[in-house]
Amino acid sequence: MPRASSHRAFTLIELLVVIAIIAILIGLLLPAVQKVREAAARIKCENNLKQVALALHNHHDANGVFPPGQYNNFYANDTPWVRGCWVVPTLPYLEQQSLYQLYDGSRAVNGNWALLAPNKDTLIPPLVCPSDPNSPKTNTIDGNTVTFPNGTTASQKQGLHTNAVVCAGSAYVSPNGQLTNGMFAVKSKTRMTDIQDGTSNTLMVSEILVVPDATANDLRGRYSNSWYGNSWFVTVVPPNTTVADRVGYQGQSITSAPSTNVGTTAPVGLAARSGHSQGVNAALADGSVRFVRNSITLTTWQAMGTSRGGEVFANE
Repeated sequence: MPRASSHRAFTLIELLVVIAIIAILIGLLLPAVQKVREAAARIKCENNLKQVALALHNHHDANGVFPPGQYNNFYANDTPWVRGCWVVPTLPYLEQQSLYQLYDGSRAVNGNWALLAPNKDTLIPPLVCPSDPNSPKTNTIDGNTVTFPNGTTASQKQGLHTNAVVCAGSAYVSPNGQLTNGMFAVKSKTRMTDIQDGTSNTLMVSEILVVPDATANDLRGRYSNSWYGNSWFVTVVPPNTTVADRVGYQGQSITSAPSTNVGTTAPVGLAARSGHSQGVNAALADGSVRFVRNSITLTTWQAMGTSRGGEVFANE
């Protein structure tokens, strides 16, 4: 008689062991994948800030000065860019010449308001960080309606909120926004020769986190409706601090970017924040980009925020 063939199947115990091994391997693999993704996002962010730094330098080469941090005092509507900031005149050097022309061409019919220019929701890649889960933020509308000089009306759509912001110094900024000890202020016209602390020792650009897109009129990172210091950061507190940002008008608060409303007469300021692990990317006035860890001493961080403070500090 021929011998019947037998096929041995997996027992339940063996199947559970295999599943457990696969689960362990997946558990070991996921953190590695996340680290690779974060490293890639951090490098991308570094490259973005490098482009912003070069754009600011190119603006300086063409005009003899860096652009103003903001154009308006905190309740004024001053030309040439009402509610505009450093981003608008830098657009041609960020490969956004056509967007700049839209802004510039709209001034004749909207009273020089950057807020009322078309295409404000255009994504400008160097100004956003891939590690911020709430960025890009483009669709916030504050609910107000404005009337153009030609009689037409439109909602005040806030447009793109940026992660990249410029440095106003090491102190919270007074409501007029003009007296800072950093490179940028309201109506500032900083020249390279004004950076007395040395361009390799002075912060020019870093990051903030934006809040989720909503209909609330949040100020943080707005470049087309820029006032109350929402287009710059200060080094009063270390990067990614738990201390709440001081906002003077409106701001939403989230765990990674808390804020407190201090009123329209108190000094304001945003801290450098990022979605990166353990620090923020920052561009110095010489155009170089470095990763600044949260553990940096506050004395050093504050010294880096000033452009003419005369501080002596060790690089960290």
